[in-house]
Amino acid sequence: MANSVSIDALRPEIWRKELFQDVIDNLYFTEMGMMGEDDNNIVQTMNDLKKEAGDTVTFGLTAKLSGNGVSGDAELEGNEEAILPYSESVIIDQQRHAVRLTGKLDEQKNGYNMRSDAKAKLSTWLQEFIERQVFLKLGGVQSTTLVDTSGTVISANATWSNTPDIFPAADEAAGSGNRYLCANTAGIDALTTSDKITPSLISKARVKAKLAAPMIRPLRIKGKDYYVLFVHPRQAYDLKTDATWSQAHREADIRGDQNPIFTGALGIWDGVIVHEHEYVPWIDVSALATDKFASGGTTAAVDCYRALLCGRQAVGFAQCAGGPGQWVEKSFDYDNKWGVATSLIGGIQKLMFNSKEYGVIALDTYATEV
Repeated sequence: MANSVSIDALRPEIWRKELFQDVIDNLYFTEMGMMGEDDNNIVQTMNDLKKEAGDTVTFGLTAKLSGNGVSGDAELEGNEEAILPYSESVIIDQQRHAVRLTGKLDEQKNGYNMRSDAKAKLSTWLQEFIERQVFLKLGGVQSTTLVDTSGTVISANATWSNTPDIFPAADEAAGSGNRYLCANTAGIDALTTSDKITPSLISKARVKAKLAAPMIRPLRIKGKDYYVLFVHPRQAYDLKTDATWSQAHREADIRGDQNPIFTGALGIWDGVIVHEHEYVPWIDVSALATDKFASGGTTAAVDCYRALLCGRQAVGFAQCAGGPGQWVEKSFDYDNKWGVATSLIGGIQKLMFNSKEYGVIALDTYATEV
């Protein structure tokens, strides 16, 4: 009897497939049912470059019909309505990372599989990189000095693959705009510690999305329309301690719906599913005297947190052959040391419709530091 065994030449390909699957399956937007190839997703993926070479993927966007049609026996021929087509191009780039083990003796001393551990670490890194890019693009963050809650710079790669399209500085200054809303009606620079996120603001953002021209299309889930609002954990804290929010969710919280988009949500308010995520961008004025979301800059006296209300096709994610999670093994020092590298070739960008955000509204507030 002969046993079939894998050969060394195939093992990198096996590990690549496992890494790729880990990355895709564990992405936040995949787990929450918000990423896919059809347009009923917040993050729409396109795989054209998996089939052919190129450096750009173009996403087609169209406006809904605005005409009334014809009534009765009125002539329809010659009165058809033209669909208004637009497009957004997503440029691809490459991002790589690697780990190198100490050597054969160290591997012998350790009781765990160091190759598996390297795969797990690279998988986590790549997942976080993709998720961070989505939020940087959604928020229109071009600064290289925004920080996360631990004080770590998060946007050094803010312009990776594509420079994020900013929300207009004029909207920030005015406190409102076609795709923008600030908790302080005098604008982002006027934010105070009392300008926290509230259920009322969420409702205002939803109305703005519904009435925007063109309208931000909600996600269709089991025959109902929903938007998704991503909030920073500190904004989530303010919502949880808001009396109106707390009472509403004591009396009528999410019950029994198995759709993944409801999993882990803080709750639903006025047709908006609220999720918290630590990568929601914010400005730490204690660390940075002047920072900016938009090119005009801000001089707010308090920290500013940018919640993001999303509908369909808010972000485009272009993938290339092999997808994320390439796997390359290499030996060093006369085969005593072993290293592995992974890479992502693709592109991420906020989708724009006729120079307007197609699927997102920014909501700037202060948030309590806890």
